[in-house]
Amino acid sequence: MYKIIGENIKRLSDGATIPKTPGNRDYAQLLADIKEHGTGIVEGADVIEPDYVTLRTGPDGYTTLAEQMDILTKEGVETLQAINQAVKDKFPKTITGGTTIAPLPYWIIEACN
Repeated sequence: MYKIIGENIKRLSDGATIPKTPGNRDYAQLLADIKEHGTGIVEGADVIEPDYVTLRTGPDGYTTLAEQMDILTKEGVETLQAINQAVKDKFPKTITGGTTIAPLPYWIIEACN
Protein backbone atom coordinates (compact mmCIF):
# COMPACT_ATOMS: atom_id res chain seq x y z
CA MET A 1 0.00 0.00 0.00
CA TYR A 2 1.16 3.50 -0.84
CA LYS A 3 0.18 7.02 0.26
CA ILE A 4 0.58 10.24 -1.73
CA ILE A 5 2.49 12.88 0.25
CA GLY A 6 2.83 16.05 -1.85
CA GLU A 7 4.82 15.13 -4.94
CA ASN A 8 6.24 12.01 -3.30
CA ILE A 9 4.85 8.61 -2.44
CA LYS A 10 5.19 6.89 0.91
CA ARG A 11 5.44 3.12 0.92
CA LEU A 12 3.48 2.18 4.02
CA SER A 13 5.15 -1.21 4.53
CA ASP A 14 8.47 0.36 5.52
CA GLY A 15 7.83 4.13 5.54
CA ALA A 16 10.16 4.77 2.61
CA THR A 17 9.62 8.00 0.68
CA ILE A 18 9.63 7.42 -3.06
CA PRO A 19 10.27 10.39 -5.33
CA LYS A 20 8.27 10.61 -8.54
CA THR A 21 11.41 10.20 -10.60
CA PRO A 22 11.64 8.06 -13.72
CA GLY A 23 14.57 5.69 -13.33
CA ASN A 24 14.13 5.35 -9.57
CA ARG A 25 13.73 1.62 -8.88
CA ASP A 26 11.16 2.15 -6.10
CA TYR A 27 9.11 4.39 -8.38
CA ALA A 28 9.33 1.74 -11.12
CA GLN A 29 8.12 -0.85 -8.58
CA LEU A 30 5.20 1.42 -7.63
CA LEU A 31 4.16 1.67 -11.27
CA ALA A 32 4.47 -2.10 -11.69
CA ASP A 33 2.38 -2.64 -8.55
CA ILE A 34 -0.30 -0.27 -9.84
CA LYS A 35 -0.41 -2.05 -13.19
CA GLU A 36 -0.73 -5.40 -11.45
CA HIS A 37 -3.14 -4.48 -8.63
CA GLY A 38 -4.82 -1.25 -9.80
CA THR A 39 -5.07 2.14 -8.13
CA GLY A 40 -6.68 0.65 -5.02
CA ILE A 41 -3.22 0.15 -3.53
CA VAL A 42 -2.60 3.93 -3.53
CA GLU A 43 -4.31 6.37 -1.19
CA GLY A 44 -4.60 10.06 -2.02
CA ALA A 45 -3.04 12.84 0.03
CA ASP A 46 -4.61 14.01 3.27
CA VAL A 47 -6.73 17.16 2.96
CA ILE A 48 -7.04 19.01 6.24
CA GLU A 49 -10.27 20.97 6.52
CA PRO A 50 -10.03 23.90 8.95
CA ASP A 51 -12.48 24.32 11.81
CA TYR A 52 -14.58 27.43 12.48
CA VAL A 53 -12.00 28.95 14.87
CA THR A 54 -9.28 28.78 12.23
CA LEU A 55 -11.60 30.26 9.60
CA ARG A 56 -12.88 33.04 11.85
CA THR A 57 -9.36 34.08 12.81
CA GLY A 58 -7.98 33.71 9.28
CA PRO A 59 -7.79 36.31 6.50
CA ASP A 60 -11.51 36.03 5.69
CA GLY A 61 -12.53 36.21 9.35
CA TYR A 62 -12.62 38.92 11.96
CA THR A 63 -10.90 42.22 11.40
CA THR A 64 -7.88 43.08 13.53
CA LEU A 65 -8.36 44.54 16.98
CA ALA A 66 -7.13 47.92 15.72
CA GLU A 67 -9.68 47.84 12.88
CA GLN A 68 -12.43 46.84 15.29
CA MET A 69 -11.56 49.74 17.59
CA ASP A 70 -11.62 52.09 14.60
CA ILE A 71 -15.06 50.80 13.53
CA LEU A 72 -16.31 51.06 17.10
CA THR A 73 -15.10 54.66 17.39
CA LYS A 74 -16.29 55.86 13.96
CA GLU A 75 -19.41 53.79 13.31
CA GLY A 76 -20.58 52.50 16.65
CA VAL A 77 -21.15 49.24 18.44
CA GLU A 78 -24.09 48.13 16.25
CA THR A 79 -21.93 48.25 13.10
CA LEU A 80 -19.15 46.28 14.77
CA GLN A 81 -21.63 43.70 16.05
CA ALA A 82 -23.11 43.36 12.55
CA ILE A 83 -19.66 42.85 11.01
CA ASN A 84 -18.75 40.23 13.62
CA GLN A 85 -22.12 38.50 13.22
CA ALA A 86 -21.52 38.27 9.46
CA VAL A 87 -18.27 36.40 10.18
CA LYS A 88 -20.08 34.07 12.60
CA ASP A 89 -22.77 33.43 10.01
CA LYS A 90 -20.17 32.73 7.32
CA PHE A 91 -18.23 30.33 9.56
CA PRO A 92 -20.71 28.71 12.01
CA LYS A 93 -19.63 26.52 14.90
CA THR A 94 -20.90 23.51 12.99
CA ILE A 95 -17.74 23.65 10.87
CA THR A 96 -15.66 21.25 12.93
CA GLY A 97 -12.81 20.58 10.52
CA GLY A 98 -11.30 17.20 9.92
CA THR A 99 -9.20 15.27 7.48
CA THR A 100 -10.36 13.76 4.21
CA ILE A 101 -8.53 11.94 1.45
CA ALA A 102 -7.93 13.70 -1.86
CA PRO A 103 -8.59 11.97 -5.17
CA LEU A 104 -5.60 10.31 -6.78
CA PRO A 105 -3.49 12.60 -8.96
CA TYR A 106 -3.73 12.19 -12.72
CA TRP A 107 -0.27 10.60 -13.03
CA ILE A 108 -1.29 7.68 -10.82
CA ILE A 109 -4.40 7.03 -12.87
CA GLU A 110 -2.38 7.31 -16.11
CA ALA A 111 0.08 4.77 -14.74
CA CYS A 112 -2.68 2.15 -14.80
CA ASN A 113 -3.30 2.62 -18.51
